[in-house]
Amino acid sequence: MVSTPSLDVSDSSVSRIRSRRPLQAEIKDAILREYILSGKVEPGKRLPSETELANLFSASRVTIRTALQGLKDQGYIHIMRGSGSHVLPRPESIYSGLDRLCSFDAFADQSGQQILTEDVEISRVGPDDALVSIFERREPVTKVSRIKVVGAKKVALIIDYVPESVLTHEVIERKFNGSVLDLLLEQGDAAEYADCTITPVVAGGDVQRALDIAAGSPLLQLSELTRNCSGVITNRSEAWLSPDTFTFQLRRRRED
Repeated sequence: MVSTPSLDVSDSSVSRIRSRRPLQAEIKDAILREYILSGKVEPGKRLPSETELANLFSASRVTIRTALQGLKDQGYIHIMRGSGSHVLPRPESIYSGLDRLCSFDAFADQSGQQILTEDVEISRVGPDDALVSIFERREPVTKVSRIKVVGAKKVALIIDYVPESVLTHEVIERKFNGSVLDLLLEQGDAAEYADCTITPVVAGGDVQRALDIAAGSPLLQLSELTRNCSGVITNRSEAWLSPDTFTFQLRRRRED
């Protein structure tokens, strides 16, 4: 019989649930962080039951069931009727839902992967005609380029362009810690939503050299415009990602 770890509802390691996001999303992240990524429940072992989790998080079983379904959709657990939720082996890819405005660093952390930032270059550029056409205003822009590394492998080249009126060059130089999006999210309404396009491409030129990969290697190119609550563009981001490392998910629902 597969054992279930004992549950202590007074366990202080369970993070406090915030209220800014839907409760089921907060509970899903808490279960992932406290039981799966921490190794508290090993692959093949069973999570606490719906009833135990409902008591722990002071939530309904319906909410818990929705949170567990989210973990199943992300490939962290397998749910067997009458047998509970069992932890699956840790995925090697960094999983990212297309419906959440979240940095690659945050997604890597949630996937249990350590992602490092190397070869950071922060410079002032423009304003040139290309940037003016994107931001629809003429002002200096800060360009932030860096490489993301998992293990010993270069897995992404990311370049962001941020207008001076959104974040000054000095602020970015002082506070940048791997993610421009995380800086924008700290500003309150500077990053309300983003329009994103993902295109399969092959490596060549500067991208190939930056990632140190063979010409013609497959990549995913992610082009994104981040906007504030008024719809004003606050960031232009281009990323070239290794498809072996990054997995993007989109849930499709049938029409009623």
